[in-house]
Amino acid sequence: MPGSIEWDIRKFSNKLVPMKAVIFSILLILSQISFSQEPADSILLLNGKVLNGKILGLEWSNGDSILKYESISKKGTNRVDIVSTYRVFSFTQGGETNVLYRQDEIQGNYLSERETKEVTFGSYDARQTFKPHVAFWSGFALGFGASLIDTYLTKKEANDSSLIAPKIPGFYKANPTIFPFFVPAVLSVSWSFPTFKLREKNIIHKQYHHNDNFYRGYHRIAKQKRMLGALFGSIGGIAANMIIYYAVQ
Repeated sequence: MPGSIEWDIRKFSNKLVPMKAVIFSILLILSQISFSQEPADSILLLNGKVLNGKILGLEWSNGDSILKYESISKKGTNRVDIVSTYRVFSFTQGGETNVLYRQDEIQGNYLSERETKEVTFGSYDARQTFKPHVAFWSGFALGFGASLIDTYLTKKEANDSSLIAPKIPGFYKANPTIFPFFVPAVLSVSWSFPTFKLREKNIIHKQYHHNDNFYRGYHRIAKQKRMLGALFGSIGGIAANMIIYYAVQ
């Protein structure tokens, strides 16, 4: 009986050895992964854009202060890019953030560092969260509608006595004109005027909700997006109707 107990203990000990080895290997792999996952470098521009890449350092080039960084191109190759520091609010390198912006009225930097940070974060949030769906689809509908009406032939025009043979009135019976192409320009400008209430659920930096500077930065980028959305939407509506027009001819 004692011998059997000793044998069981020995077998259990033998099983523990590979288990310890497996656990040690897992812990070793996890530690290597944690050490290899260093904070990524990034550059925050004053307009809210973020540039990702390894920061190489600050330099002077042709009398201009530049920030050099290494990024990966669309082809998957490494390339070195530069950005002028007057466009940069801050950059993060190795987990440490360095603010480059300095208030200087001579250079046109009238806002303080705190105020500029609020405006920049507002612009950043707008780039990440604002979607100009209303401007795009309303522009698409108006562009399509204007182009459709432009191809409508009235009964009076169809029965014009100067024609060799009378035409059939209706849509896609008249030759298109340049009239619909005024719609994108008008819509794009019109979407630059209306303001909107900024909801807390639509922002990332919620601590700046109701902050005037943050709202200013957010609205600036949102206005640009609405104008472009209306422009591309209306052009898309005109193009879609033109495809139908030439398809039915």
